[in-house]
Amino acid sequence: MLSILLCFLCGAALWAEDYEVTYQISGYNTSADDFIIDSYGEKPYGSRVYFESEYGSTVGNRFNQIPRNKEAKLWLEGYDGCVIRSVVLSMCSNNKAGSCALIVSDEKEGDAILYTQRTCEFASDEWYGSWVSKDLGVYVDIKKDMQMLRPVEGMICVNLKGGTKEGSVYLNSITIHYSTQKKIESPLGYLFEKVEPKGSLEVGDVIMFYRSGDAAGDIDGMETSHYLDAIGITATGNVVESDVEFFTLSKSEDNHWVLTDQYDRVLGATKAQSLEWDKGVTTWDIELGYNGAIVSSTNEKYGSLRYNVPSGGYPRFWNYTSKSLTLPYIYRKVKQNEPVVCKSVTLPWEERTVEFGVQDTVVIKTSIQPAKATDKRLLWKSDNEKVASVKNGIVTLHSLGDAVIFVSTRDGGASAQMLLHVVEASAIEDSKANASAKRDGKFLRNRSVVIRKSDKEYTIGGVRR
Repeated sequence: MLSILLCFLCGAALWAEDYEVTYQISGYNTSADDFIIDSYGEKPYGSRVYFESEYGSTVGNRFNQIPRNKEAKLWLEGYDGCVIRSVVLSMCSNNKAGSCALIVSDEKEGDAILYTQRTCEFASDEWYGSWVSKDLGVYVDIKKDMQMLRPVEGMICVNLKGGTKEGSVYLNSITIHYSTQKKIESPLGYLFEKVEPKGSLEVGDVIMFYRSGDAAGDIDGMETSHYLDAIGITATGNVVESDVEFFTLSKSEDNHWVLTDQYDRVLGATKAQSLEWDKGVTTWDIELGYNGAIVSSTNEKYGSLRYNVPSGGYPRFWNYTSKSLTLPYIYRKVKQNEPVVCKSVTLPWEERTVEFGVQDTVVIKTSIQPAKATDKRLLWKSDNEKVASVKNGIVTLHSLGDAVIFVSTRDGGASAQMLLHVVEASAIEDSKANASAKRDGKFLRNRSVVIRKSDKEYTIGGVRR
């Protein structure tokens, strides 16, 4: 059995390449009633991502907040055949409260657990190991190794469950490290531009139908509904919604348009108000007018595509014979967006002096330009960790001296540094001071930390002096 396992692992190492993709929860689109997910890196071709939260979708709440007794789930579709190496969660907590559990599962195998972590406080070593208040304006990275021995077979669910105690955690992004043989693509969105009235279309153009903030899509399967659903999109310059239908134009033998979607399905009509994939009349005529595009079935009895919001029903794109309903516009795909590289990262100080014992940490909040940079993750380093160490922009002081804190963007586009001086506290009490003036607290005496409480003094390890 061991030899078989070793052969499998060795074989997997030979054929599989490692990739990573980051899914950032960037906001909540109230008009579309859905979360805004920004993605970058490399994802399996045709894969999709969905995010749902029991709390963050509520109007007025923080969209990425996971409070007690609530949960949030990131669903990954199209990762079957991939081996998940690790998951990195970018998170923070309330100031001194907040707990969370983590479950990563393979839904094909009846909720087969790939990784689990019990509910515990954010300050626990099982999470970050200290409190990181959202008020500080920084998120910290927490890596969870999956140590998987087999590829996943279904949808992956990354489930974060808030604890039962008071307090919240906040989720910024989830980065998936994985190995696969699958074809890889960028998860960045596409730029679509409106085809103007009296404009022209060419064979090979990739188009979408769009009107009033909605694009045509197929959520629940047109085999059931027989119409194209309306998918709310945030911007035609960055179309990332996975359910939007992209149609590639070609011509039939009799010179009519044929519309083939990204899943190699041909759009057809079997009668008025009845669209089908690969059935019925699959040829169309297109006229670009000022009020929209008239996309008509070559069987005129089957009508043309229209955008309709029926009273008490769902918005949809359907083939109607009525000419009073709204026409859709045609938007043509221009290109896939490329990552916006960071050009500068700015620290709040070039040089700073702090008093050892007066404060234990220094939080560095950075400013990155341009604001629309794709990957804003940072790499931190200290040149003297005996004096001060740094992780995720949180500097921990260890002793007197100087340290240079370096930061660079992960995309390599920018870097910065600051000089940190750690000095003796100027207001430390003299051991010969009047006893009536003594106060409780932490002090530095002869380069050793002394803790005073109720006129008793202890070492940092709790030994009474």
